[in-house]
Amino acid sequence: MSAAMLMLALLAPLLLAAPSISERGRFLPALAAIPALLAALLVPIDSVLSVPWLLFGTRFGLDQTGQVFLLGSALIWFSASLYGGETLAGAGRFRVFFMLAMAGNFALVLAQDAIAFYLGFALMGLSAAGLVAEREAAGTRRATRSYMAWTIVGEVALFAALVMLVSGASGYGFEEVRQAGAAQAALFLLLVGFGIKVALPGLHAWMPQAYQAAPAAGSAVLGGAMVNAGVLGWLRLLPTGESGYADWGYGLFALGLAGAFYGVIFGLMQRRPKVVLAYSSMSQMGLVTAAIGMTLAEPQQAPLLLGAVTLYALHHGLAKGALFLAADAYGRRGAPVWMLAVLVILALTLAGAPLTSGALAKGAYKAALPGDMEWLGIALAVSTLATTLLMSRFLLLIWRQPASQTEIRAGLVPPILLPVVTGLVLVWLPAGTLGTSASEAVPVWPVLAGIALAALVVWRPASVLRRLVGKVPPGDLPVLLGHHLRRGLKRIPAPAIALPTLDLTALPAPPDDTEMRLRRWPVAGALWLLLLIALIVVLLPGQ
Repeated sequence: MSAAMLMLALLAPLLLAAPSISERGRFLPALAAIPALLAALLVPIDSVLSVPWLLFGTRFGLDQTGQVFLLGSALIWFSASLYGGETLAGAGRFRVFFMLAMAGNFALVLAQDAIAFYLGFALMGLSAAGLVAEREAAGTRRATRSYMAWTIVGEVALFAALVMLVSGASGYGFEEVRQAGAAQAALFLLLVGFGIKVALPGLHAWMPQAYQAAPAAGSAVLGGAMVNAGVLGWLRLLPTGESGYADWGYGLFALGLAGAFYGVIFGLMQRRPKVVLAYSSMSQMGLVTAAIGMTLAEPQQAPLLLGAVTLYALHHGLAKGALFLAADAYGRRGAPVWMLAVLVILALTLAGAPLTSGALAKGAYKAALPGDMEWLGIALAVSTLATTLLMSRFLLLIWRQPASQTEIRAGLVPPILLPVVTGLVLVWLPAGTLGTSASEAVPVWPVLAGIALAALVVWRPASVLRRLVGKVPPGDLPVLLGHHLRRGLKRIPAPAIALPTLDLTALPAPPDDTEMRLRRWPVAGALWLLLLIALIVVLLPGQ
């Protein structure tokens, strides 16, 4: 029974991808996410699904960490699917890519070996380009190109790292790969490959552009579920808790701590709410990265830190996914006033206000820190103040933005409230099983100080901040550097090259209408999916 539920969680998005092209199938993505949600709730821990005929023998399963990530991811995909079904009319192409990315996300969470993880990670990352490219606009095309370029770099780095890790291991399982040890080059490539997904400083330029370009349903899964894939990748493949990697750990810790404040500084300079949320993701993932770096630097603290990271990822994913959906709903004509109250609650949750899931996650984080590094608790409090400041900027932009011509529907309320309500409950459930039950109380003064500072700086910005707002584009320094490099290259005169003439009459005739129709991606994609399903049907009974 458990194996069947795991198989259904993996196959449901693939099987329903082709039918979702039709407008009548606009709620099929929500249906496809239900098996994964049920698997996270009902499948026992340590259940395994073996697929010996796939590649070198692939195993999927559900361990303690995977259960938490699957629960959060499935809930975000389900909520975003319901919201997209209500708001995206005629978006068959978006739904197909949405389903493929969902399938990849569930596959990497359930994967129990490095090869299956990479396949799921690649399917998710490449398919998500279709979520960014949904709208027809020049900014969307730039965002899609940026996303694809960074994603391909990350995929290549990850593939090279896995080849190095697997070649020195006795098998493909995560434990076997970690026990074999990691070479310096493999560690570097792992940090780059997953660092792009979690938007480490210098590797983050794609994130603000992609979050802004994608529709709300796409931004919710990009910022709520897919960003956690990079965190899970580090948890699966890095030698956390092993000695001998202190230098790498302290370097990753410093880079993560820098990203936590880097995201706030450049987020305050933005004019668009979704871009501010992107920079807040960079900031929150910076804290997670710092904790993962500490597991390498202080191996004795690894069990507590890994539990805190898992809990923090669940909290951030649910809160951030709900924020994207609620922000889009509040910007519609006729949005109720209480929707702004929901946004305020979500912003306080992300900042870590008392009695929220953010307070629990940050308390677990603080309790897991080494006792001889008390200054880290102060840094965590300052980051809470900075996040409160950034969320105040976000609320100001939401409040000032003009309402769109699209009227809000009653069907938009459930997918927004679902992650809000369940997030307040679900984050408390795994706290005792992840080694985080001894969480410390988070002080309230950083949130209060952040609100007071926001009243002075954000709501009535100082002259310095006013001059900077809007001057730094989404993607900040890497984008500005690329812009100046392109301008410099354009000034270099091109060499005169004599090109041969081309006889156009010798070219073959263009294909007829039938061939052109077969080349269109919906038809070709549906044929490939049918071929995959037929292959599964033929091979599965023989096992």
